[in-house]
Amino acid sequence: MLNWIKFFFTSFFSNKRSKEAVRRGYSNLFLALILALVYLCVGLIGADVLPFGKHYDNASSFKDMARSAFMYPDGVRGVDVLIEKGELKARINGEFEKALVVDTFNSEEDRQTYSRGGYQLVIDTRSADTLAEIEATCVSTDEQKMVISYEDYLTLNEVARKNFEFKLKYTGKELVLDDLSVVNYKAFVDQTNDQNKELAKDLSDKYESGDITKEQYNRGIYELYFTAYYPEITEYESTSKVPLLRNYYFHELIDNGEDKFLMVFDDCMVGSFETDGGIDVFFYGVYDSLPDGKLIEGYYGAPTRINAVDDLIIKSYKATVDLSTYIYIMNTIRLVPIVALMGIVVAMLMHSILSLKGVETCRTFGASLKVVGSYVWFSGLITAILTVVLAFILQKNLITMISLVVFFVTLLARTIVFALKQIKERKIELEKLVNSENQPTDNTEA
Repeated sequence: MLNWIKFFFTSFFSNKRSKEAVRRGYSNLFLALILALVYLCVGLIGADVLPFGKHYDNASSFKDMARSAFMYPDGVRGVDVLIEKGELKARINGEFEKALVVDTFNSEEDRQTYSRGGYQLVIDTRSADTLAEIEATCVSTDEQKMVISYEDYLTLNEVARKNFEFKLKYTGKELVLDDLSVVNYKAFVDQTNDQNKELAKDLSDKYESGDITKEQYNRGIYELYFTAYYPEITEYESTSKVPLLRNYYFHELIDNGEDKFLMVFDDCMVGSFETDGGIDVFFYGVYDSLPDGKLIEGYYGAPTRINAVDDLIIKSYKATVDLSTYIYIMNTIRLVPIVALMGIVVAMLMHSILSLKGVETCRTFGASLKVVGSYVWFSGLITAILTVVLAFILQKNLITMISLVVFFVTLLARTIVFALKQIKERKIELEKLVNSENQPTDNTEA
């Protein structure tokens, strides 16, 4: 057991130890691969989480915007924040409520007050399932890109419809379901098919019996109407049958190139900023790690308010570690074929070179693979450390690719060192053999 421990944990540093892999089983290779993947995963998680505080500290313009917004930028209009069971509420004046509090994208008054250094601020504490007003259009698939309303599209014949694609535009406004609209929606649903008519009747019965609220009834009827009238919207919504207001911010803003903002919602926050060193950072945060109560108020002293703002952002981001861990574990599993292929490529390269040089240390490809495998786990450890270090100076979207490059280069470099050493030893052996054959034979008789 002691010999195995010495072999497994010191092979990376010793050619003598790594040569032992030739006579050992493939189980060591698989164990080393598992350890390497664990290290790669830990490195990616660390690279995602650890540099954020440093990046935030080095984002002067973003910090100025965020701190000023919650510290009463003009003396009277700062935003107060309240956390209740992981849910955020905000106010400028009056009571904490679910409402759009700040929107510098669409309000000139808000922009003048809260926007700084080119950064925009949104504080919208309405529920994530708030309905959105939309504009439905159809765009021709030819070069002209002609736009028509969805109503005009429905007047076209089946052949003409094939030349158009359905498009949704979120207006940024909340859809309010008034009684007249719901009556009209239900009338439309009743005329579609018997199944929809039965579903609408079931909703009516539940509402009349008190099983559901009026709001739930109105929403249910609207969902039936929307799915019957419009095509599927899976391109826009992954968790809802109908357009949600939250996705206005993602579809109409983020997808259209907005990259300097802080958006604070009731259940999460999303931000994007550039550090003073030019590193772009996009982040997502939740409030699970924040205690209940008022986090930021204008009555606090300036240093306390500054710390409260920083904590709101940094702790919200760090609360996503569990989610990030899950995502990186899934991504690491997907990397298994790539990492395994790297080991195979390096082993093939070494086996080819040693065979050409007549080195018999690794007579078979399997032997070469075992030797390379003895370097895999420590290459993963080195990669994890370098990945975290590089995450402080590189763009986040480059980290996964960089970590794979570092792993491959480390594994290749160590293997080259082994191969060169074996070639050198083989050359010395040949020289000794030649010298011994060239020495004169002593034929003196006794």
